[in-house]
Amino acid sequence: MRAADVEEARTRRARLDRLADQFVGHFLDVGVEPLTAEPCVPSQDRTILFTNSAVVSFKPFLRGEIPLGAAGVVVRQPCVRVHNLRATFTDQFTNDFILQFEMLGVLAPAGSRQRLSGSVARYFAQVLGLDQADVALRVAADDLDLIGMWSAAWSGPLLEDTHERDYYRWSFGDPGLTGRGATFAIAQGDGTYRDLGNLIAFERDGSVAGYGFGVGVETLAACLDRHPWILHSVPAGAVPPPSTEEEAKLADLVGLLVRLYAEGVRIRSRAQGHVLRKAVVNTLRLAARLHVDEARLLQRIEALATVEAPGRPVKGLVSADLARLAEERPATYSHDLSFWCDRGVTPDELAVAAAQVTLDGLLGIACQVKDVWKGDHDRGRMSVTLEVGLDLPANTGKDVRKSVLRKVAARLAEDFKAELRGEIS
Repeated sequence: MRAADVEEARTRRARLDRLADQFVGHFLDVGVEPLTAEPCVPSQDRTILFTNSAVVSFKPFLRGEIPLGAAGVVVRQPCVRVHNLRATFTDQFTNDFILQFEMLGVLAPAGSRQRLSGSVARYFAQVLGLDQADVALRVAADDLDLIGMWSAAWSGPLLEDTHERDYYRWSFGDPGLTGRGATFAIAQGDGTYRDLGNLIAFERDGSVAGYGFGVGVETLAACLDRHPWILHSVPAGAVPPPSTEEEAKLADLVGLLVRLYAEGVRIRSRAQGHVLRKAVVNTLRLAARLHVDEARLLQRIEALATVEAPGRPVKGLVSADLARLAEERPATYSHDLSFWCDRGVTPDELAVAAAQVTLDGLLGIACQVKDVWKGDHDRGRMSVTLEVGLDLPANTGKDVRKSVLRKVAARLAEDFKAELRGEIS
């Protein structure tokens, strides 16, 4: 590994830390209270497409379990995106997200929305030095509260109804907790705007429970630098710098592994270990495809860990788990499961829940939505077909695979009242 690459990684880390400190410091200066972040892989909340996000830290306030002061709260939340890694790295490469990142978020009570929007506007203008035309808001035309609060604070472009409806409507896995979201986008100097973060109206049982503003610090750096890939702005994309999309995927996975091991996640732990195992298995597959042997992979991990996790024995921990997984010789089995469920259920929520199932002997599980049919209008139901991929020791019997699939079906029946269509064979 070149010393220059490691030094570039250090420079990028310092830049990200500076941007994060500026964000948090700005909102603390206007009276917002600091909030302790959740672990990057939470042990309780399994409801969101990526684990974690600022919304996990905010949920006690949004549920009404903890009162939210008038000034609101601000958090710097470490996050990892671990749901459905197999699908992520089978699909076409995207430069819109990375697998480990930090979410900078602010939550304010419903009655303080104008105070929040004013603080956000000053952050863009005074901290980031952006002009009015540099920041656009993509918003649904009927979200008049979001339009009103932002238009009163900022005169930049309003881009109404430029996307499908689900771009602006979110769920968070909790019954009755939803979001109406608008997206801030930053001018890239070529006539285009790049999505940065969100202005959100959080609702509980149809009533606004609070307003939020959030950005990913890595996305912020890429927007300001006008880099085509977010990886060009983060340490994981420097050791070494990728030149192809496949190399970028591997760099992203190496960054994810360093974050997980540095946070104390271990393969032998329960749910968190299951997440880590999926990340390691996918890293090994991609490295083999790129002809990167174990020694070079560990060299990359060690170089990045000196920047992202100094003083922690990340390389040794990874090396031990690589040896353990090599002995297991996992094989992958794919199955389709179809369910009847209420039309109010988001299909991706089913996939998230299915991918969290654990069972002795199961090395990894990935799940993605394969098909949705909304034809059962009379009963208000829809059919969702999930493609479930199981990583199991080679020569695992069919009965074991069926046991895992039955557990998936039982989990979805319990959490969503989803009814399995047909038999597991």
